[in-house]
Amino acid sequence: MQSFANIRDFIFPRSAGVSVPAERMTSWILMAALLYQAVLCAVHTNVHAISTAGVMFSEFVIYLLCMVVLSKNIRLELVAVAALAAAYLFLLAIMRNQLDPKGFRDVMIPILFYGIGRQVGDARYADRLLKLAVLLVLAFGFLEWFFLDIYSRVFNIFSYYVNQGGLAAGSNWAKDSVLGLNGIRPEGIGRTILPALLGSHRISSIFLEPVSLGNFAVIIAAWGLSKRREEFKDTIFFLLAAALMIVMSDSRYGMITVATLVVLRCLPLGRSGNAWPIVLPLLSALMLLLIGAFFDGRYSDSFLGRLYVSGRTLLGLNIGMLLGLDGYNTNFGDMGYPSLLTRLGLPLCVLLWVPLWMLKMEDERGNRFRIYITLYISLILCVSGTSLFALKTAGILWFLVGCAAGKAADPAPAGAAARPSAKTKEQNNAY
Repeated sequence: MQSFANIRDFIFPRSAGVSVPAERMTSWILMAALLYQAVLCAVHTNVHAISTAGVMFSEFVIYLLCMVVLSKNIRLELVAVAALAAAYLFLLAIMRNQLDPKGFRDVMIPILFYGIGRQVGDARYADRLLKLAVLLVLAFGFLEWFFLDIYSRVFNIFSYYVNQGGLAAGSNWAKDSVLGLNGIRPEGIGRTILPALLGSHRISSIFLEPVSLGNFAVIIAAWGLSKRREEFKDTIFFLLAAALMIVMSDSRYGMITVATLVVLRCLPLGRSGNAWPIVLPLLSALMLLLIGAFFDGRYSDSFLGRLYVSGRTLLGLNIGMLLGLDGYNTNFGDMGYPSLLTRLGLPLCVLLWVPLWMLKMEDERGNRFRIYITLYISLILCVSGTSLFALKTAGILWFLVGCAAGKAADPAPAGAAARPSAKTKEQNNAY
């Protein structure tokens, strides 16, 4: 019985001061956000075809469960931000004469998952959930690496995305492959990391896309690096897992970003006064503009080639596009900043960005994590159009932000005695 309890507590970790049903439901929500695409792809491959409507319904159920958890203790600031964001999006819909459901969905993810992280989670709870997620991701990653035939029989990724309208049926350049288009590096490009060992194959694991696996690696590396020095074992675990995932997915973005995060960890960051990273998205956009204006080049699948095209596109945005009035239904591909600005508009982007820096984090770990995810967000928008809002990684990211903010500023329930601080306990013990 004790062994069963230990296994149960590992799969469904406990968070201090939170009801068991809320904990269990939050664990299921996080696992569902991580696995729903893989489950739907397996159903599509072996049972019944899954359309875009099936994916949308699955996401709706996850968001609904988040609202159920949040309904137990609705925070005023969360309602205020959600109401302002919804009001602005409805205003855009009126001015565009068209409603954009994706804009509402993209804004909903950070608000809901930050909310459940703040209400239910804490650092210990997040650690155990994240370690479970890492083990699942690596298990399926090794399955794809060493038993590709079995993995392909379970997950026909190419057919899954074709059925949703994201790919054309004849667009697969890899003969007899059922992986996604970016699951195989085209001839002439090849892998960047260990090409002799893995060839042109890029591993996707449960994410179905190697890009998402690389993004998840950056998120867990940021969480690990934000920890205190005495928690170095957890830091090493998350860093090693992130490095392995980056090798598997051949993520050039992940390799560069995690290396930068390691450098940042060696610098004296994390104090509440370090608010300079708030301007990192602006600096990244300015970098793209300079590359687009002065770099004499053209598009290629190289890192610099993608930055060049993003910069040229940014230079071409007019005032209407910056405000989200024009170009919102344009497919910008891997150009994140043009996609974000035209879909949400610059005012709403600022409205959602500033509150992140108004949060009072629980300790220096939260301050460091906020800096690290700021770098993650700033750089991912340079090379990817939609990855920042992919639920399978975005849900985990914003849940961790909520956990890092903690419950220190939460008001105590009426009639409840205030809990003594750690310092007070030490003083009492001294007496």
